[in-house]
Amino acid sequence: MSHPLLLEGAAPVSSIHEEINKIRIIDGHEHIDPMEIRKKNKVDFFGLLHYLESDLITAGMKRGMLNVNSPLTAEEKAEQFLLYYHKTQNTTYARLLKTAVHDLFGMDDWSVNGILALNEKVLAATNDETWYRKVLNEKSGIDLAITLPFTTNVDFSLFRPVMFLDFAFKLRTIKDVQVIERQTGKHVQTFQDYLHAVDALLNKFVKEGMVAVKLGHAYWRTLKTLKPTFHEAERCFNNLLSSIIDEPMSQKESVVLQDYLIHHVIQCSINYELPIQIHTGHHETSVSGNGNIITNSKVTDLIPLLAAYPEANFVLLHCGLPYHQEYLSIVKNYPNVYADFTWVYAISPTIAKQILHQMIEMVPQNKIFGFGGDYNFVEGTYAHQKLARKIVGDVLVEKVQDQLLTEKEAVEFARRIFRENLIELYKLKV
Repeated sequence: MSHPLLLEGAAPVSSIHEEINKIRIIDGHEHIDPMEIRKKNKVDFFGLLHYLESDLITAGMKRGMLNVNSPLTAEEKAEQFLLYYHKTQNTTYARLLKTAVHDLFGMDDWSVNGILALNEKVLAATNDETWYRKVLNEKSGIDLAITLPFTTNVDFSLFRPVMFLDFAFKLRTIKDVQVIERQTGKHVQTFQDYLHAVDALLNKFVKEGMVAVKLGHAYWRTLKTLKPTFHEAERCFNNLLSSIIDEPMSQKESVVLQDYLIHHVIQCSINYELPIQIHTGHHETSVSGNGNIITNSKVTDLIPLLAAYPEANFVLLHCGLPYHQEYLSIVKNYPNVYADFTWVYAISPTIAKQILHQMIEMVPQNKIFGFGGDYNFVEGTYAHQKLARKIVGDVLVEKVQDQLLTEKEAVEFARRIFRENLIELYKLKV
């Protein structure tokens, strides 16, 4: 199925660009909620900001000013949005939003009235049962998207679920243990009981269609993971069980337990042949609050884990940016580690081009995943894939011009990174 991808007024594309525009993408990582949740949340234009909200915040906007619980009227939100949008309109996050609303809603009027009219169009799309299919399948050329919506209850004609497992090892109170008990129906009295419950949790998710697990702990702790003994972790777990519910264990106290459980989640993932997606590198400001401790995301801190589990398949998201040079070396050297461009084009097209140029020269092409929109909403995914296709095409044209690839090899590379590699690793039936 064809889909419009060319920018207005752009120069004629090369044959490589034309072939890339025909590729039916397998999208490696999203955060798109099921349509019924989007409807329930009554998502409007201000609910589509996602990454741009991070830039608005760093430009000075008060956190939460435009969210659904804000006391501001739609008109007041539009005024505040435009005030900070004009301060951020140079960033790629802003440009992608502009592309999305122009192409999908015909939006060109960046005034208060224009924003209010757009708001009504987005609300209408939220109530359109065919909207996801139109945007993902028809407009974006995406056959399947692996998404992380905190549920396995997704539309399997469009999505495959990946599940966050942080809640299984970020244990601070008895309530955290009780969440796993409720999810699995297992009663936990001992640490061994809890390990069995985590195994049962993965088994449940696999039966429900989960194709990978996601570890996002770089947002709240370091990626460095030691290997404590069972008894060290058990002692910590027993201390937690004997504590008062409303008195959480500190990060320093619980790190031994967390580390042991991270190993356990990886071991369970190996048993279920599940790839393990791990956040590396850049943090999203609107998610991480004012913390943004980027050193927690150092990809080199993962090396002991990658070396300890050669039978695991680790997908390291976001190319480790800003630690992408170390990332390139790691992905080149470890057969069980896969590179993933999720989010990268949206952060910086310039850095994405640089990384891709180097990756083509360094990393076997079967180990590279070329696109993950990483957006909460399909509109952002549409704009992001459009940019990703262009950047990959630009880089491949340069490689052909430099006689480092033939045109045929360049197109084969694009098909691999946008589609075939993901089908193979995630064992997808398309």
